[in-house]
Amino acid sequence: MTVSVVSVSARGKDEVSVSFEIRQGEAVQRESFLIGAAALADMYIAVGECSRETFDAVSLAAEQYAALKAGLSMLSYGAYSRKALCRKLTQRGFSRQIAAETADTLSELGYIDETADAFREAQRAVAKLWGKRRIYAHLLEKGYSEEAIHSAICSLEDEGVDFSELCADRLRQMGRDISRDPKEKQRLIASLMRYGFSMSEIKTADKSICEEVE
Repeated sequence: MTVSVVSVSARGKDEVSVSFEIRQGEAVQRESFLIGAAALADMYIAVGECSRETFDAVSLAAEQYAALKAGLSMLSYGAYSRKALCRKLTQRGFSRQIAAETADTLSELGYIDETADAFREAQRAVAKLWGKRRIYAHLLEKGYSEEAIHSAICSLEDEGVDFSELCADRLRQMGRDISRDPKEKQRLIASLMRYGFSMSEIKTADKSICEEVE
């Protein structure tokens, strides 16, 4: 089997197309790859016969470049944690290793800022009148690290978010205080806990609502 570089041509300022011809007996196969210009600078590629290792290196560079472009495209539509972006890229068909490397690269380049992104997502959750526990679970589900989640919740509290008062706002939105009927009380408390509020926060919120009524 012989492998040859047929052409190396620029595609705009940042991309290069590299075409190969693979001959095995009478069979001829052609393959073309699109790689970043920076990757080409790190490899010596000239038209003519080359090694299989050169072909494999260009193939890998093409997958890395495609994953990088896909990752940038996803981030242009919204924030992703490293873990979530890695999962999305894997779903797009990239290998787990390439997906993880791409997420790390984009994080190093500043396209992913988990601390800032987790805080913004937590602020949106506060606007929905979610409690701390539900916010934590929501951020964890989105793939943010424990460190980023802890930082986001601490930042909320530093900004003056009072989760007991947030629970009271939820009760006001529901148009009620905690019912004295045992079954109704249990149902309402369970609902508030699903929104992420602790029993202590629920009691404080209920006291606040009752004082308003009095």
